[in-house]
Amino acid sequence: FSKGGLPLERPRTASGAEGGARTHVARPVPAAVKERRWQAMQERERQRKERLREQARVLKGQSRLPPRMEERAREEEAKEREAAAQRAASAAESEAASAAAAFRMRPIPAEVRMPMWEQMQLEEAGRAERISREAARLARRSKLPPRMQEEAESRSRERRAREERERIKADAEKDLTFTPMIRPLPASTSKPAGFRPKPPKPPPPPQPFELLTDAIKDPGGKGTLPAPAEKERVLRDMARDELVLPERRWPYLSTRAPVQPKAPPPAVAVPPPPTTTSTELRRAALEMDKLKRQIEEERTAQAEARRREEAKEATKKVAGALDLPSARDKARREREEAAARRRAFQREQAEKDAAHRTALGDMYARVAQRPFLFQQQGIDAKVFEETQAAYDKFESALKKQGLSDLLDLPR
Repeated sequence: FSKGGLPLERPRTASGAEGGARTHVARPVPAAVKERRWQAMQERERQRKERLREQARVLKGQSRLPPRMEERAREEEAKEREAAAQRAASAAESEAASAAAAFRMRPIPAEVRMPMWEQMQLEEAGRAERISREAARLARRSKLPPRMQEEAESRSRERRAREERERIKADAEKDLTFTPMIRPLPASTSKPAGFRPKPPKPPPPPQPFELLTDAIKDPGGKGTLPAPAEKERVLRDMARDELVLPERRWPYLSTRAPVQPKAPPPAVAVPPPPTTTSTELRRAALEMDKLKRQIEEERTAQAEARRREEAKEATKKVAGALDLPSARDKARREREEAAARRRAFQREQAEKDAAHRTALGDMYARVAQRPFLFQQQGIDAKVFEETQAAYDKFESALKKQGLSDLLDLPR
C-alpha cells in the first residue's frame, strides 16, 4: 500500500498475463547523463588555481618574505595539498559507485490507472442534483413580503377561477352537437382565371425643399428687412385666411378666427349582426357562468358578514365577562393619556424656558456689575503692587531679625 492507503499495482510479467497489458520497458539512459561535466569543470578550476599558486610561488622565491609569512605560506600549501587529495579520492569513489549502480524502475501506483475523472464527474452530478433538490425545497418553503404574497395569492385565485370557468364551459358545451354550415363564396366575388393585378405606380421623384424666406423678406433684393408692400401683402393674406381658410392653418382649432360649427352627419341605421344557434348557446353559457359567479360572490360576502357579526358578538361577550373596556373607552383613555403627556411636556418645557431666562438674566447682571477691561487691568496692577510690597516688608523684617538665611531655602 502507498502512503494514501491505495493499493499499489502488482508487478506484471513479461508475458503480460495479468490483464494482457504490455510490460513497461525503461528507455536506456543517454550517454550524456553519465558524463561528469561538473567534476571536469571543478578539475579545470583547480588546475587554474594551481597554476596561479605556482606563479605566485615563483614570484615569492624571487622576493624574500619574512620568516613568519613564509611559514604561514608553507602551512597553507600543505592544507591545500591535503584538500586536493581528499577531493580526488572522493571523486574516484563517486565514479566507482555510479559505475556500479544500475537503474531500477519503481512499480507504478494503482491510483494512476484508477478512473478518478469519472468518479469526480459522478460526484459533481450528485452534488448538482442535491443542490437542485435543496433549491426546490427552499423555493416551496419561501414566502414573499406581505403585499407581494397577497398579490401572488390573488393571481392564483384568479387563475383557478378562470380554469374553473373554462371547465364549466367545456362541460356545458360537450353535449352541443350542432355544427354551423359555412357556405362557399359566390362566383361573383371570386377572381377570374386571367386576373392580373395592376403594377404599382412608381413613386414621384423627390423635390428639394427650399425656404423662400429671402424672397419674402425683400422681393426687390435691396435689403434683409421686409418691405412695407410685402408687410401689407402678408397682413392681407392673414386676414383672408382668418375669414375663409380656418381649417388649413395649424393648429386647426385656432382662436385667431371664429370657426363655424358644423352639423353632425345623419345617423345611419346599422343592421344587427347575424346570429346562429351556436352563438346563442355560447351567450347563454356565458350568462349562466356570470350568474353562477355572482351567486357565489354573494354567498361569500354573506358568509363573511355573518362571520364578522359573530366575531363582534363573541368579542363583546368576552369583554363583558372579563370586565374589559370597550374600544370607544379605550380610544378615549388613550386620547386622555396623550393629552396629559402633551400637557406635562409643555409644562416641563415652560419650566426649562423660565430657568434658562433666569440664568441668562443673572449672567447679564453679573456681566453688568463687572468693571471695564481697563478698570480691571488697573485693579490687577494695584493688587500686584500691594502683594509685592507685603513680600518686601516681610523680607526686611526677616533680615532685621537675622533670619535672612530662610529666604534662600527652596520653596
